[in-house]
Amino acid sequence: MKSLSQTGTPVSLERYYAGMSPQLLARTRQMWSARGLDLDAAWNNTICRLRGYRTLDQCHDGIDSVPIDGVFMFDQAVIWVASLRETARIAMQLEGTRLTPQQWNALHAVTFRMIEQLDALRLLFLTQLPTSSLQIARSISENVDMALAFLSRPKLARRFVECATVEEANEFWRRHIAGGRAFRAVSEQLYRSGLEFDQCGEYENWRNSVKAILGTAVHTSFRPPALNDGQGSFRQTSDCHYFVTFRLQEMCTYSHVLQKNLREDLDAVASHLATEEGLNLGAWTWHVSEITVDQLSRSLAHGAT
Repeated sequence: MKSLSQTGTPVSLERYYAGMSPQLLARTRQMWSARGLDLDAAWNNTICRLRGYRTLDQCHDGIDSVPIDGVFMFDQAVIWVASLRETARIAMQLEGTRLTPQQWNALHAVTFRMIEQLDALRLLFLTQLPTSSLQIARSISENVDMALAFLSRPKLARRFVECATVEEANEFWRRHIAGGRAFRAVSEQLYRSGLEFDQCGEYENWRNSVKAILGTAVHTSFRPPALNDGQGSFRQTSDCHYFVTFRLQEMCTYSHVLQKNLREDLDAVASHLATEEGLNLGAWTWHVSEITVDQLSRSLAHGAT
């Protein structure tokens, strides 16, 4: 498989995602342009710079556009994470932010790690190493919960950034994150904000089934054969690829529910960057968030499974 980032030859967005739904591409372009954002510039400065930037030849199954659409939506979510990381990098240096400096430091650390993980997941997924990609997907999901917990609990973010040794970091993880602790903390905060989880709906059942597959990938077992046949295929693990996309979209949506002051800080960073020349995704985070929330809403409306 070719690594396009190695060739130095620019590839247009339309050509790269050849075979995707024309309606999806048109709608996405319209959402970006309506907000005065340059989708091509953002894509070239994020996705095209990933080491996992590879051709999508094996994603064409001759049946429909779903596999290519899935990669495109995944990449859209990655762009949002990249924009939040840039916002955090700037916000760490600003005075008077509504979020505490420790919260922005924690968010920068988590999103920096997530970009590395998303890059690796993309590379493994597109080179047909599904089990390894699933292991990283589980870690990304945990980091989503951790980031949301930092947004809703400033003291937790402070404890995180105060970890000075490996032992302290491991103890923090064991006490506050591992075993679904971060997810439960986030769920409680969302409930208090008036958002209840549907624990028995189709979407929740699908999420639980994917989590079970992620657990199987992390812990070696004889079953299921689909994950142990060596080669793997794009279709076999496509649900888990979509699962990561949904988790990133949820992170975007829930971050604004859990932290009402986030918008104010995003605007402050955008104003700070207004006089700078060139592209800085940190100035676009609020608008990219709007697009990401809309994409989650549409995905849920049309069914996740």
